Amino acid sequence: MLKSMTGFGRAETSNEEFSCKVETRSVNNRFIDVHVKLPKFLSLLELPLKKLAKAKCARGSIDIHISLEKNSGENNRLEAVPDLEFASQYFGAISKIKESLNLTGQIDVNSILGIKEFIKFESPSLDEKYESLILSGTEKALEGLAQMRIVEGETLQIDIESLINFIRKNADIIKVRQPQVLSEYQEKLKERIKVLSDGLELDDSRLIQETAILADRSDISEELTRLDSHLKQFLELTSNANGPIGRKLEFIVQEINRETNTIGSKSNDFEISQAVIEVKSALEKIREQLQNIE
Repeated sequence: MLKSMTGFGRAETSNEEFSCKVETRSVNNRFIDVHVKLPKFLSLLELPLKKLAKAKCARGSIDIHISLEKNSGENNRLEAVPDLEFASQYFGAISKIKESLNLTGQIDVNSILGIKEFIKFESPSLDEKYESLILSGTEKALEGLAQMRIVEGETLQIDIESLINFIRKNADIIKVRQPQVLSEYQEKLKERIKVLSDGLELDDSRLIQETAILADRSDISEELTRLDSHLKQFLELTSNANGPIGRKLEFIVQEINRETNTIGSKSNDFEISQAVIEVKSALEKIREQLQNIE
């Protein structure tokens, strides 16, 4: 079974204090590339989250977006923390200035509290109440993503196998047509020689020789055999897929295209040329589809 690299998954998890929302998206990529977007104070979870994604998907560019909120609606991203050390140093400096300059009056508390630097906004520390909630939600979202990739892959497989069977039909047309081409060439050659020789008797040995030369130059039996082998191998891989096979299929398509080009270059027959065009058109569609196969 083929798997697509396109998918989407979403999950929500919660406990008594927090709610976690996770969205995962994936598109095609030659390798596995995971991007995680989550609050800064949860950055330690980035590596475990990437490992989760790589365990579910072998190829693709995957985005994981995580949001965490308190059920009370309060902002849990930053916590206000007094910088007591800096405030103490500041107050000591003001006191020394007052004493050194013999200044009168009291130091105004309101003026000190108005200084923003005395209060720092820090991210809350990571603990198990966040970690288990986020990992659980991400795993569920990735399961949804993986399932969508399977469904998309089934659709792609039907389309690709249909195109492969279309190529096989055109290959059969070429097989049937090839001996007819030689027979027709022999007749045309015979007629041409009659015209040029003004109706004189033909040299059968010469006719046979010319036909043999054409047969040798346009022999595509080996190409057709290899083409048939590649098509069978392609269908076997798609039917028994177990893991990522997109690159293998791309390689087989290259080989199919190679044999098709050789057949086209060796043949001067219109019907065979038309069949070759149909095959190349189908191969181009398959190439596009394979760009999204894991």
